[in-house]
Amino acid sequence: MRIVQMSDIHVGSGLFRPELLEAAVRETNELRPDLVAVAGDLTMEGYRWEFEEARRHLDRLECPHVVVVMGNHDAKSVGYRHFEDIFGSRTRSLVVPSPQGEAKVVAIDSTKPDLDEGEVGREYYAWIDSEFRGWDRGPKILVVHHHILAVPGTGRDVNILRDAGDVMAMLRELKVDMVLSGHRHVPYVWSISGVRVIHSGTVSSLRVRGTMPPSYNLIELDAETVRITLREPGKEGEMPLASFSRRPVTTSRFYVEMERFVRYEEMPF
Repeated sequence: MRIVQMSDIHVGSGLFRPELLEAAVRETNELRPDLVAVAGDLTMEGYRWEFEEARRHLDRLECPHVVVVMGNHDAKSVGYRHFEDIFGSRTRSLVVPSPQGEAKVVAIDSTKPDLDEGEVGREYYAWIDSEFRGWDRGPKILVVHHHILAVPGTGRDVNILRDAGDVMAMLRELKVDMVLSGHRHVPYVWSISGVRVIHSGTVSSLRVRGTMPPSYNLIELDAETVRITLREPGKEGEMPLASFSRRPVTTSRFYVEMERFVRYEEMPF
């Protein structure tokens, strides 16, 4: 399976560079991925014209499966109204065919209006559980804007998911294969008990940190391995970010029942 992961487009920013996004879209089409995951911050201020411009660019993607989630900048100015009009539901699940079977992809809106930090929220835990539990036809993938684990090289970290501990415990319990997120503009990968948390940098903005360039990720997985590489829009070549065994090699065991920490039974909607 081949996945292109990009985020933090930031249409409307003075540092947005449309030529970078155009290059990333063109290169993505050449890669012919099974899934494109756009992990939020399409806009700078959540204005409708910003969403419309982002949509015009993303409509050029030829991949039949494109998943887009909201970011904290998209939640400004009551931007969720425009997101829903232009991109559809802010939270959804889908099945993506791949050479190795079918992937279950769950996309979550972790934003709160006008706040930089985010939260999945207890009301969604049972739904996430119902989507992932028992899935055995391929990888389990969560797409969410906010980072669950702190990202190095990003300064003081105050914008993480407020319920990161509960969410991470749930994802480990459900044996989710990977979490695709953005938000911090720095590409990085964590592997915690088999959950691969993969962050993408800003794909088309010069709102970068330190020496990290604008970039997006290419994720390739087969029956044996997972490989993640960083690509710079408009430039040839790629840089390896991480590689893993498809099945985590670990002797770790956790004996305390998760219900002692995180409990959810009925969906309140």
